[in-house]
Amino acid sequence: MIPKNSLLLSLLLAGWSAIGAFAQDAKWTSLFDGKSIDGWVQRGGEAKYTVEDGAIVGTTVPKTPNSFLCTPRDYGDFVLEVEFKVDPQMNSGIQFRSLSTPDYQNGRVHGYQAEIDPSNRGWSCGIYDEGRNGWLNDLRHNRAAQYAFKQNDWNHYRIEAIGNRLRTWINGVPAADLTDDTTASGFIALQVHGIGNREETMQVRWRNIRIQENPTPSPETPKATAPPSGPIVKEGAEIRKLGEGYTFTEGPALGPDGRVYFNDIPNERTHAHDPKTGKIEVFREPTGKANGLCWTPGQRLLACEGGARRVSQIDFDGTVTTLADNFEGKKLNSPNDLILDGAGGVYFTDPRYGKDNSDREIDVEAVYYLDNKGKLTRVAADLDKPNGIILSPDGSILYVADTGAEAIWAYDVTGDGKIENRRKFAANGSDGVTMDTAGNLYCTWKGEIIVLKPDGSEAARIPFPEAPANCLLVGHTLYATARTGFYALEVNAQGLR
Repeated sequence: MIPKNSLLLSLLLAGWSAIGAFAQDAKWTSLFDGKSIDGWVQRGGEAKYTVEDGAIVGTTVPKTPNSFLCTPRDYGDFVLEVEFKVDPQMNSGIQFRSLSTPDYQNGRVHGYQAEIDPSNRGWSCGIYDEGRNGWLNDLRHNRAAQYAFKQNDWNHYRIEAIGNRLRTWINGVPAADLTDDTTASGFIALQVHGIGNREETMQVRWRNIRIQENPTPSPETPKATAPPSGPIVKEGAEIRKLGEGYTFTEGPALGPDGRVYFNDIPNERTHAHDPKTGKIEVFREPTGKANGLCWTPGQRLLACEGGARRVSQIDFDGTVTTLADNFEGKKLNSPNDLILDGAGGVYFTDPRYGKDNSDREIDVEAVYYLDNKGKLTRVAADLDKPNGIILSPDGSILYVADTGAEAIWAYDVTGDGKIENRRKFAANGSDGVTMDTAGNLYCTWKGEIIVLKPDGSEAARIPFPEAPANCLLVGHTLYATARTGFYALEVNAQGLR
């Protein structure tokens, strides 16, 4: 899913058009004829490689290490293009400039890898140094590339290795870009990751594999210009009502299909608004009285189910699973809002709402961090009633709206979900929050959306026909869930996606 930032999108497409023109002039060599893998060499584990319908199919085998189907010769400077389709539960990758020598860990395959990562982390096309140095260029701060991945579909990779510069693109979106001179030449390989003792079969498919040696470097990706200047709300801009008749709307989130999803909490329905047609449809019911929503790069919907007292995940087939419902054996209060950290982890707030506390098991209202392996940690317990939560554009600052203290707190993110250095960012609370590319924070508070600059000073106040409970900035459109209605306003700012 390419971000709805029209300026950034136009720049990405312009860059991809230039790359496409370059590719048409280049002389390409197919590495796979669609019929046979004769000549390729398998190293490492014992995963199965076959050919089906013009694609190489890698199938997992339990109790075997990572497997690699390798080209019979090495490549130095090149551009490689390949399409792949992967099982949603399977990690994989494409090796390049890789080696297997007797003097290195008994022939273990090692070298650069363009990751294939269908998980919620979304680091597909990041560069990993297999069997050697680990991650060289992950995608935790590259939202455009993370959300460019297409789950359960064919994806296109472009890998460029020229001299010591390594660059990748996923579905036309620039991903990794780094300088590294560890290896100047090596084979290309298709990886099937080891799955331990798991018995279920998973597959990854590759097709249209071609290479162009000693190429001219691709054009540089145009740099995004500075955020729009001037007032946040343009003169004459009007608030549009997109939907009505709800009881209490909350939790807007941008989906992989371009629709904006939001909840009607008391009626236990998640709705989806299509900006292209204006239609709003019911996506899910019941919802466990879901509040905050968030779509992952792996195209799974995470929901804070305040009524069910859990954080859930809705998969592509509609399967709902629980990600977190207790801490240290005690039931959570009322998970309210959440934000992804770019590395597969999620922060969420857990206040307690409702007058009946007879079933309450945790006596603090806190912020938690759930890592990509499912470990839950309490990271902040020094709050009155934490509600809205969001990260700065570079992921270095976590903002938590505390409605009980009528304040917004800022914390420094130090890594692995840890936060420190709490300080007061603003003297107002907020139910839900969103942010633009300039780092301005949009807060829903006492009938308005208050826009705060990165230094905490006020940039704008936007009154709505109904008191907003939450908001979301997509491109230039500011969406607001406001009691019985769902609204939109065009603004002079850019959403992070």
